[in-house]
Amino acid sequence: MGLLNEALELSKLDTLSGDKLSDVGQAVTELENVRSKVSDLEQEIKNLKAREEQLENDIIPSFFDTGIQQLTLKDGSKISVKDKTRAYIKEDNQDYCFEWLRNQGLDDVIKNQVISTFGRGQDSDAQNLVKELEEKGLHPETKKSVPWNTLAKLCEEQMEKGSMTSDVQEKFGVTVVKSVKIERKK
Repeated sequence: MGLLNEALELSKLDTLSGDKLSDVGQAVTELENVRSKVSDLEQEIKNLKAREEQLENDIIPSFFDTGIQQLTLKDGSKISVKDKTRAYIKEDNQDYCFEWLRNQGLDDVIKNQVISTFGRGQDSDAQNLVKELEEKGLHPETKKSVPWNTLAKLCEEQMEKGSMTSDVQEKFGVTVVKSVKIERKK
């Protein structure tokens, strides 16, 4: 009899014999041990991710503070550190940010969703469709967004041009983190 069939048969019983009860007890103990190990490993992964972030964003970049662009280690590995821009528009800043993008002539990165997704440069098409649907007595749910990678690149470009002030950067949730690139010698 297979394990699944045996478990099914056992589930039909109200009581278990001594041997079967012992087997269940061992399985329960093993389950508790596995759950404990999983919890410990999840915590270890969390700690390792925090250490990874610390090494990549603080410790290794601090060696490059003197203006060095790239280092070559004794084993021939090349190490470089670059700034990496991240941005996120919080819901309470959306109106401000989308208006700022429009005023800068950058509204082509705004995506509007009215059941389907509207792409770059289709902001006015989405607004017209919503208006048309509302005139017909329908009330569509609309959603506007800018893909995270597009937003990050756009913010980086605008900061380089000097057209995105620090208060605007704050509204866009801009942060600049370090990115460490390691090229191991083959």
